[in-house]
Amino acid sequence: MKKSMWRNVVAVSIAVAVIGTAGAATTATLAVGFTTPKTQSFDYSADTAIVGKNLSVTTRFARVSVSTSSDSELHVRAEGSYRGDTPTVGISDDGSKIEVECSYRKRGSCDIGLELRVPAGLMLDIDGAAADVVLTDVDAQTSVSTSAGSVTARGSAGTLDVTTRFGDVDITDAAVSALDVDTTFGQVALDSRVPPNSVRVQNMQGDSMIELPAAEFYDVEATSEKGDVDIDVVDDPNSPRSVSITSEEGQISVQRR
Repeated sequence: MKKSMWRNVVAVSIAVAVIGTAGAATTATLAVGFTTPKTQSFDYSADTAIVGKNLSVTTRFARVSVSTSSDSELHVRAEGSYRGDTPTVGISDDGSKIEVECSYRKRGSCDIGLELRVPAGLMLDIDGAAADVVLTDVDAQTSVSTSAGSVTARGSAGTLDVTTRFGDVDITDAAVSALDVDTTFGQVALDSRVPPNSVRVQNMQGDSMIELPAAEFYDVEATSEKGDVDIDVVDDPNSPRSVSITSEEGQISVQRR
């Protein structure tokens, strides 16, 4: 990887004109121009073993895509484009931590996608800040936090804990035993093909749409201070499967799949 260097181009022109013997007129022109760093491609890949069962992923801007590896190794690829400082991908010696950084200083820009293929059965923690996160057939105890990015999960198993402020949460074909979602303004959609043991959604402003297998009974608690609540599953307070959906202004729908 080549490190981009800033180039400052300074053009100075001075013109002096002296007119007559009684006085002088001086004109000076100073022009300073800065070149914008050129766009460059970025491509990084690595394969490594993970010591233990924990994997932590941290990034502020890179889009994160996670799927299950066909072997016991962690496979990492980051690609995209940038201007200015070269993006960095750091992997700890034991393979348990990944950090991806992009720089936006001094007219820089960064458009990077991070692709991970991870072994099944991990404790996976993703801190995405403003990044979008996509999980595909991930079997893990997964925790995702992001302030502005969306979270999409398809075919997830294990457990899933999502915290976001502005992003939407879209979970389809889920087989998780436990789901916990906490968001402020985003919409939450859950389509579960396997009856979960517990579902908890706290959604302050956005709507929440939950679809669960119809064959099971659920202990449902769904409340919204200002939004409508529609429950179309069998609500049994004695059921060991709990569903708790709360909102201040959003609508809540709990339907049979």
